[in-house]
Amino acid sequence: MSKKHFLALPVTGDTFAEVREKNRYYVDKTPYLKTVFSEDEAVDDKSLINGTTVLLLTRPRRFGKTMLMNMFESFLKISANEPGNITKHLNYFKGTKILEDKEFCKKYMGQFPVISITLKDVLGDDFESAYLKLAEVVSAKANEFSFLKESPYLNEMEKAKFNLLCDEIYLKKADKQAISYVTSAIKSLSLMLYKHFNKQVYILIDEYDVPLAKAQEHGYHKDMVTLMSSFLGFLKDPQKDPEKDTSIISKVILTGCLKVAKNSIFTGVNNLKVNTVTSENENLTGIIGFTKEETLKTLQDYEMGDFKDVVKNNYDGYKFYDKEMFCPWDVLNFIDENFTKNQKGQKNKVDAANYWAGSSSNTSLYEYLGFLTDSDNQKMQDLVDGNSISFILNETMNYDCLSKHDTNDFWSLLLHTGYLTLDWEKTDEDELVKDNSSNKEVYVRIPNLEIQKCFKEDIQKRFGSEFIRLNLHNKLVQAFACGKQVEITNIFFDMLQKYVSIRDTATKAPLENYYHGFINGIFTSCEKLVSEYHSNYEAGNGYPDITFKAERNTKAVIIEIKATTNDEEMDELAAKALAQIEDKNYALPFTKQSKITEIYAYGIVFCKKDCLVVCKKLK
Repeated sequence: MSKKHFLALPVTGDTFAEVREKNRYYVDKTPYLKTVFSEDEAVDDKSLINGTTVLLLTRPRRFGKTMLMNMFESFLKISANEPGNITKHLNYFKGTKILEDKEFCKKYMGQFPVISITLKDVLGDDFESAYLKLAEVVSAKANEFSFLKESPYLNEMEKAKFNLLCDEIYLKKADKQAISYVTSAIKSLSLMLYKHFNKQVYILIDEYDVPLAKAQEHGYHKDMVTLMSSFLGFLKDPQKDPEKDTSIISKVILTGCLKVAKNSIFTGVNNLKVNTVTSENENLTGIIGFTKEETLKTLQDYEMGDFKDVVKNNYDGYKFYDKEMFCPWDVLNFIDENFTKNQKGQKNKVDAANYWAGSSSNTSLYEYLGFLTDSDNQKMQDLVDGNSISFILNETMNYDCLSKHDTNDFWSLLLHTGYLTLDWEKTDEDELVKDNSSNKEVYVRIPNLEIQKCFKEDIQKRFGSEFIRLNLHNKLVQAFACGKQVEITNIFFDMLQKYVSIRDTATKAPLENYYHGFINGIFTSCEKLVSEYHSNYEAGNGYPDITFKAERNTKAVIIEIKATTNDEEMDELAAKALAQIEDKNYALPFTKQSKITEIYAYGIVFCKKDCLVVCKKLK
């Protein structure tokens, strides 16, 4: 093992301050401070919020949005106890590139009050629960500024209002006045901080669209839009210092997955600047996520450069305008889980797991799957086969669009949430600058193997839920237990047509492997109806693909699966499948059980989205 000292990786949800305090590994994004916070905004006395001071950054989850916002706050935030003292700031940013710009640091580092809020936990099964979460967020944030209770710059009325903002119990009363305090919290706190420090305020709002996404899932989207529109109302009603005629807020930065500009949240915010995964702005393309260079350096820092191709194949493939991007969550977890194996020389045990897919719910995507047309299913197939597809991009879709089941919105959602990436070589860049944000033809592709696996797993999960909803699991088991080959054929055929028959072309595995997985996925919803379900389990003189018992263990089913790309071979392969069951005596374990009165053998042949089922009763 190497004698080199390796820093711990930030894979436990640490903030920027915690990462620096604990001396954990950090990929330096500090140069973007100067990109985002230009000098003419914070120090110009004529700066207005209705100028160019609101920036929305949208990227998929787990790409590092929160870490970026943490870093912004740590750099800008003024010390309440010792304004002007930047000792802590210098420690946080020791060794980072931004310290090389002494003039910028002098003007910005530790010089401004900052209100930093995350809305990632503002959710619930109903609107009332979500509101209570927002009240908790507001109260917790107000209490961070407890020094305002004794501020000589606030009048008694302002202090009384501040005390109520700190009172979580009061805010949770949810009466008209309490709600007004919650929705106007940022506006109120901004004014108080401005008066206390006599400096413009910065506002950082992370995961602003999570409340909307969760509201859509649980059926209270309209109410949440109203609440969030009020909460972000300060964007439309800028406050000015009447004496200086300057804005109280210097700059607002928001992060999320979607722009959601169609709804009323950003209505009236004329100055909103948006940077998305489709934006042609080379100054910001690398601000969130790991660039190719950052990823390679991180691998090398942990002596795992030999696995750059593994990381590239599984976690690369995103293209944000001019930069090849990696998901930081994937890269860091890959290194963290495999570092020790590599150090011990166990390179063969290094595994590229699926870290991104399991890190969050994808309920919004599942809703669409049953509404896809044959054309959409073919597009899904093309994607999984490694090809690009085109659709009309809805850049400003909101979460309420999901209920309309417009497939262009489906593809747009997949793009913005990280399941797809823009194919910049095929997409006409003139399309992206059209004034009509809902009429842009773009080309997209699946970025990497990890996301390809997501497609398969998510769709297979949908198989199971759809089977239960339509009671197909009961019908299917009964059909298998009674030799009803036509009914089995019809059920499988309908499922293959409705959903995409995904093939893993990234491997050289036999074509049967997918269809075997397809049937296994279906039978996961039948576990209460069958017993002793086995896949590739030893029986007789071999390993039948699938065996199980049904009808209170009185009937046995044996399935042999074949696949072909030539439909003319289906009859021949079906006959071979049945012959294989008999020749290798797969039924032997069942013939010895007196309780079993009937045994059915099935040869099932798949060809693309078609199938043929043949049956023979062995007992």
